[in-house]
Amino acid sequence: MVITRPIIVKKIVLVKKISLSSFFDFKRAATFPATMAAPTPSRSRIIVKSSANGSFITYIMIMNMIKSSEVVKIFLDYEISNVKDEKKYTILPLHGITNNTVVVGVDNKNFVLRIPGKNPDVINRKSEKFNSIKAYEAGLTLPFILFDEITGIKISEYFDIYTYKQQDFNNKEMRLNAFYVLNELHNADLVFEENFSPLKVFQDIADASNPVENEAMEVASKAIKKIEEIGIKNVPCHQDLYYANFVIYKNKTLLIDWEYSSMGDSYFDYADLFWQNEFDLNNEFKKNSLIEIGIDSDENIEKFDYFEMLSMITWGLWALKRSPNDNDGLKAINNAIKLSKIKKL
Repeated sequence: MVITRPIIVKKIVLVKKISLSSFFDFKRAATFPATMAAPTPSRSRIIVKSSANGSFITYIMIMNMIKSSEVVKIFLDYEISNVKDEKKYTILPLHGITNNTVVVGVDNKNFVLRIPGKNPDVINRKSEKFNSIKAYEAGLTLPFILFDEITGIKISEYFDIYTYKQQDFNNKEMRLNAFYVLNELHNADLVFEENFSPLKVFQDIADASNPVENEAMEVASKAIKKIEEIGIKNVPCHQDLYYANFVIYKNKTLLIDWEYSSMGDSYFDYADLFWQNEFDLNNEFKKNSLIEIGIDSDENIEKFDYFEMLSMITWGLWALKRSPNDNDGLKAINNAIKLSKIKKL
């Protein structure tokens, strides 16, 4: 790959204000082109649309307040704190796509508590824990304090981090740093446990009796056959490169949320990154970004395109599995089918 070292970006200044009414109000230095993502206090959930490849995926950000009694019980059960008085806890929600996540303040410390939401049964929490530890040991992510691989409950120290916004990829320094941390991951001397495989998972979550989903399965199978003909290289992968899974801590870009991590092909990571974050909306931008990561030959671009179709189908089916009436998941699948016809797959 072309990216061989991180780029030092100007220091980000975060001013944090915490109140029960406004939750988090993040501001940052004007030298950066985007603002911090902040929870919306007036609604229990927010809708974020990603128009990747012209096909909108709606992410429902889970922002329901977890009951304070539930938080206290968890902190007591796991011996994070011995404080039993609910009034001595502050509980502030963070946005999340698949989980209920809150910042918990107690004993003059702040923690991040994650409670898994209702998701398609494709996550192996034991593997997630193992892979997260390996990624931390490799310097690619932040640590956690506790991870219950049975319940999926995770508790971490609260770190003052900058969370990427989608438009941050337009900033060359930040984009290259994102590419760099991915390159570090793909070239790390790590062996992840088997978890989420985009080469297989669509078969488990698709409804074969549904004509569109059945066609999506056929397209995915054909794409995989083409990928196998070109060649698959098995390396540690993240496999969920939604922009908010890139963060900056102490001026270093890191990855968080390893729920879907596994051994896989790095091309899926890059295809997933490009599609989920709308690199495709500008063909010239996409072409230049592909060159930056070293994907520039016709064969490599073809392999990338097949993996991009696979990403659309995987997350489109995932969205439909979470909500059968998710029209945006259906649009993603239809867009992949359309692209397969253009490529005469």
